Amino acid sequence: MHVIFGGAFNGKRAYVEKYVQRRSVQWVDAAADAVVLLPATEVIVVFGVENLLEPALSKLHERLEQWNKTVEVIVIATEIGRGIVPVEASMRKLRDDVGRFYQQLFTRADHVTRIWYGIPQTIKGDDWNEDLHKNG
Repeated sequence: MHVIFGGAFNGKRAYVEKYVQRRSVQWVDAAADAVVLLPATEVIVVFGVENLLEPALSKLHERLEQWNKTVEVIVIATEIGRGIVPVEASMRKLRDDVGRFYQQLFTRADHVTRIWYGIPQTIKGDDWNEDLHKNG
């Protein structure tokens, strides 16, 4: 599993699109209740994780583990908060739930890449950028 993370509108999706070009890709909104994998799917790209609260995050984690056994899984994770504690209790809960989920996700991921204004930085695993240059 590969996690691509960074701030909103920092180029995460464009980076993933370039990597998966010419492959059979299924884009999955994390908030979707029932997801049926399409035949011949090689890569699943999951986005929208930052909009979920527990217990939906636990359910998503189970799905990711299951999918990762059969296809390549890429999760696009938008960083929220940047260490700033929100005033509203609901926003604090969202930030905390997503932060704990990201900790578990990053620990289990084989590769973690931060995208900062379009520039990739490998945090964990092999340099995925080498594969990107081979594929692109």
